[in-house]
Amino acid sequence: MKFLYDIKAGQEQIKIENESFNHLKARRAKIGDTIELSNLNDGKIYLYEITEFSRKYAELKLVFASLNEQVKYDFSIAWAVIDPKTIEKTLPFLNELGVGKIIFVYTKFSQRNFKLDLAKFERICALSCEQCGRESMMKFEIYQSLDDFLNIYKNVALINFSKNTLENYSNELLFIGPEGGFSSDEVKQFTKSYGLGTKNILRSQTAITATTAKILC
Repeated sequence: MKFLYDIKAGQEQIKIENESFNHLKARRAKIGDTIELSNLNDGKIYLYEITEFSRKYAELKLVFASLNEQVKYDFSIAWAVIDPKTIEKTLPFLNELGVGKIIFVYTKFSQRNFKLDLAKFERICALSCEQCGRESMMKFEIYQSLDDFLNIYKNVALINFSKNTLENYSNELLFIGPEGGFSSDEVKQFTKSYGLGTKNILRSQTAITATTAKILC
C-alpha cells in the first residue's frame, strides 16, 4: 500500500477511524510512526506522524507535504452500461492503467434495472489508488440515452468489429458496447469504428480493458 486515502489529508490534525484505523492496527503502527496520506484531489502526498493511538482511533499531525506536480489523467472512455457488479470488478484495472474518466451510457442492450452507484465506484477506485499509488480520483459521467450522449460528445468511435485497428487511432472518444454489442440502428449513428484484432468475441469488460491497455501502455 502506497498511502492511505483520507479526504481531509492536508489538514494540520487528522483523526483516523474505521477501516483506515484497522489498517494502521494491522501494520502494528504506534505513536511516533509516520504514514503517508492522500486526498486524491490535489495530487499531493502528505506525511503525518501518529501522536495518539487509542483502541478506536489515531490522531495524526502533519509533518510534510510533497511538492510533486500533479499527474494528469486525460484519457476518457465511454462504456455502455452493463451489470454494476462486473463494472465494480473491472474498475481497479482501469484505474491502475490510468483512465481519467469513464462515461457510462445506457444503450439498447443495457438493462434499465441496472442502477450505477457512483459513490461505491469512487470507494473502489480509492482503494485501488492506495495500492497502485495513483494520486487523483477517476471521474464518472452517466447518460440515460445514446442521443443525450451524442449531444455532448461529437468525436466518438465505436470499438466494434472492424478491420480498422487501433494502430490508426486518432484521438476519438472510444465507446465500448454492452454485452450483446451495439444494435444495428446504433451503429449507423457513427462514422468510425475500430477493431481489436482478435478472432474471438470479447466480453464488454475484456474489451474496455484491452482497449485501454492498447492506448495507454
